[in-house]
Amino acid sequence: MFNALGKSRIPLYLLIFSSVFNMILDVILVRSAGLGVAGVAWATLIAQGISAACSFVIFLREMKRYGKSWQGGLFDRDEFSNMARIALPSILQQSTVSIGMMLVQSVVNSFGAEMLAGFSAGMRVESICVVPMAAMGNAMSSYTAQNMGAGKYDRIRQGYRTGYAIVFSAAAVLCLWLDTCSRPLIEMFLGDEGSVMAFETGTGYLRFIGWFFALIGLKMITDGVLRGAGDMKMFTVANMVNLAIRVAIAVTCAPRWGISSVWMAVPVGWLANYVISFGEYRSGKWKRQRQRFL
Repeated sequence: MFNALGKSRIPLYLLIFSSVFNMILDVILVRSAGLGVAGVAWATLIAQGISAACSFVIFLREMKRYGKSWQGGLFDRDEFSNMARIALPSILQQSTVSIGMMLVQSVVNSFGAEMLAGFSAGMRVESICVVPMAAMGNAMSSYTAQNMGAGKYDRIRQGYRTGYAIVFSAAAVLCLWLDTCSRPLIEMFLGDEGSVMAFETGTGYLRFIGWFFALIGLKMITDGVLRGAGDMKMFTVANMVNLAIRVAIAVTCAPRWGISSVWMAVPVGWLANYVISFGEYRSGKWKRQRQRFL
């Protein structure tokens, strides 16, 4: 909501606050109070809860600035219906992705603890590298919704083209970073005691996947346009195809040709997702979604 209002700094400040407060509470509850793992859980709950409460209060203050254009109600059935139309497919997609990743993880488990440790370390580094691409997708979603509401479709196309330049620039930096620093990055998770096999698996995965971050960036910004326009049908289809390809390749090919098949499934899934979403973007059908929310 803050991003849609053009107040993207507010969630950043709240995130910084909750993270720092969480660390302070970890020290107090674990070391001083001796609560152990339970203390970590309570620290997270308290920090996130206070951050959520502050976020809600700040949001209400921001909305008051709109005066009569905002009626001040906390619940509206029509708005709830429109939001659910966007949110539910996203929730379904995220839940299915988590299940799919568990299935892929089960395939990796069959290769032994050493390869599993290396692959898991590589996946953690990958999750960090995906953050700027995901941020671009979220930004494109808000940007599309704002300009679509104003009827400025040319600005959406212009922003989408600009997103390509940002994605390719970020992907080039990530590729160079992973290619030159893969070993130190894996050491952060495995330490000095990691086996040779674990390091080879982790570094090999990072050096391979580093060449394909442009694909997930393109997928993210294209999905962002569809999500911002409310075209959730094709958004969901594209992401389900992505997941199905990754799981199918991992399950069928990895037992025959090794763990590298799991790696190759990732960019193939991203590419399929991008092709489907881009086809929907080029068709222009997403523009018609505006009438459904009026």
